[in-house]
Amino acid sequence: MSKIDDLKLNSEIDRQGMLAELEQFPEQLRGAHQLGLGLRLPADYKKVNKILVCGMGGSAIVGDLLLGYLKPESHLPVIVNRDSSLPAFVDSHTLVFLITYSGNTMETLHNYHDALTRKARIVAVTSGGKMQQEAMAKGIPWVKVQADGLPRASVGLLFFPVLNVLQDLGLIADKKADIRETLRVIANLSKQWGRNSHRTKNRAKSLALSLFGKIPVLYGANSLMAGISRRWKGMFNENTKLFASYNVFPEVTHNEIECWQNLKNLRQSFKVIILQDGLVHPEDKKRLALSQRLIEKYIGQTEPAAPVGKSALARLFSMVYLGDLVSVYLAFLYATDPTPMPNIDYIKKHL
Repeated sequence: MSKIDDLKLNSEIDRQGMLAELEQFPEQLRGAHQLGLGLRLPADYKKVNKILVCGMGGSAIVGDLLLGYLKPESHLPVIVNRDSSLPAFVDSHTLVFLITYSGNTMETLHNYHDALTRKARIVAVTSGGKMQQEAMAKGIPWVKVQADGLPRASVGLLFFPVLNVLQDLGLIADKKADIRETLRVIANLSKQWGRNSHRTKNRAKSLALSLFGKIPVLYGANSLMAGISRRWKGMFNENTKLFASYNVFPEVTHNEIECWQNLKNLRQSFKVIILQDGLVHPEDKKRLALSQRLIEKYIGQTEPAAPVGKSALARLFSMVYLGDLVSVYLAFLYATDPTPMPNIDYIKKHL
């Protein structure tokens, strides 16, 4: 039996139950998809001309996913802020989402006070902590999410409140049909990619096996895949305790495609995963094919990772789910408990 299919061994490695938490992802989405609907917002929230998503780590990724998802339709710019200070453009016409799962993320709390000073239109998304206290004290609109998980495993809880507020404000189209499809797709994938599905029929396990002993290089095929590539990178860092990098086409063909020529003794240490999706421009399809040919000449076979679903929302969440599971299965291959993050905890403790 392959280690990746050994349920007893992997349960011993996964002492805090990260895989079990990911297997609850369909239930998380079902419980989260209406969060934020009907939130009481002042009328002037509809008069904004830009959207800023503030957060760090698993909270900030919501902004990256929204950026790729809304690009084809949003008439307002969507910007992600991963910093203790806000950009100078933030003003009373800026809709600022402050996302902090714990409610105590220092950078996001700094953003909150800065946004208040600039009279921005603020919506907070949190499970509690100082952010909840501040929002309640100042009468700031906020959405409460359940507090019994990990920030990196709570992307659905943090994503849907933002999406639903944007729908309620009329800033984006109605997403009910896309959400229904997403719930169906993820429920089906949880069976295909779960622990009881054998590696020969399980794309998450087979991809993890192909990555074992390698440094993952993640290339998103388009803007929808850009935020997902970053998500995969973060999950390899946090769950697998593994270095990874990411980039996106067509940008790859303007710089990074040249990176494989030197350090020949290190080439075989890398594995390129191409996060695929429909490409609009014929030139981009050709760029991708040419790039694969070049990369494989230097470092060997690339690995495709393809989304499931018709709507962009279903495709987005199917890829998020795939990457999350791959990172945990790969951690098992390294005999690494995916949950603890001692280095991050060390930094927080000594701040």
